[in-house]
Amino acid sequence: MRKLFIFTIMLLLLNGTSWSQTTGGSVRTSLVLQYWSIETFDDLISEATVPIQVIYPVRENLNLQINHFPALSQFGTASMAGVSDTWIRTTYSFANDNAMASFGIGIPTGKTELDSMETILAKMLSQQSFKFQLPVYGTGLTLSGGGMYAYPVNDKFTVGGGVNFVYRGKYDYKYFPFYIKNYDPGDQIGLNLGLDYMINESFRSTADFVYNYYTADKADGEKIFASGPRIMIKLGGQYQSGDNIYWLSAIYQTKGKNQIMDMVTDKMEAEENNSNIIIRELHLGGKFMLNESASVSVIGEVRSYVENELHHDWVDLAGGGFIGEYMISETLSVFTGIKMYFGDGYFYHPDPAKINPTFSGLDFQLGSQWNF
Repeated sequence: MRKLFIFTIMLLLLNGTSWSQTTGGSVRTSLVLQYWSIETFDDLISEATVPIQVIYPVRENLNLQINHFPALSQFGTASMAGVSDTWIRTTYSFANDNAMASFGIGIPTGKTELDSMETILAKMLSQQSFKFQLPVYGTGLTLSGGGMYAYPVNDKFTVGGGVNFVYRGKYDYKYFPFYIKNYDPGDQIGLNLGLDYMINESFRSTADFVYNYYTADKADGEKIFASGPRIMIKLGGQYQSGDNIYWLSAIYQTKGKNQIMDMVTDKMEAEENNSNIIIRELHLGGKFMLNESASVSVIGEVRSYVENELHHDWVDLAGGGFIGEYMISETLSVFTGIKMYFGDGYFYHPDPAKINPTFSGLDFQLGSQWNF
């Protein structure tokens, strides 16, 4: 299954904090606390989530996965609490584990209609640089499917590619003060290419290339907005020395101009200035075995988001922390971790002198995993 590793990650695109990997069947749950403090705001932006993940091996080459994220979010007097959408996915490997097919469904169990205070909170949660565990509580019915194939050129080099499609169904959308019935978000078509090269027995390198195209959002059957196409490049390396593992990865992402309905020409037109930012991230760390049952990982990251053509939304931050894991038995483990961040960036504020504040954040996680 090593040959499919990078392509599985690209296709599944699992969200949320995932600090360890597993194979076979497992039940994983945790409590995740996240908060951000912004210099120019009196109140913290906070969220507590209880991610639940179940992986069930239906057959040797067929897996079922379920993800759910109950959450509580708060910013000043604004708060939201409840469940998220529920995600179910199946993956089927075949052709001597060189090929994989995937099908998923997002069941719309989350909240989609927000009042004025919840809208303020939702805008803060959706800040991309914060990476909240649950940035959006709910959307409409979502269906996804795709396939990929990995070709082992030789014992060291594997190349592969895949295609996936995401269908997003209609739902009533209330984002104060707007209320749209039969809001139909655009669908997504994705292409990806992956390279995996074993430099030697201890050092492995990877390269992932992803392209996403989005169809237009519609309101009452009329096109209103289309997100610009996205290109993402991820380069990584992993080095193993004895029981210890070290890793480094770099991510670059850019998006083209969005298209917006021009009420004068009654046509979809590209925006004059690209409102999308360029994302640049660097992640590094090491996992160290303390004994047969316990390990600790030290992690760090840098995020530098380049301002858009409107000179908005730039962010520079750095942070890091640790993750500890302990095996209580062969099937049960517990884990905990903390990460802290510091940086500055652009945030809208009525006072132009306060739109570029400093900020800080903290992520804490405590959980357990049962393998079967």
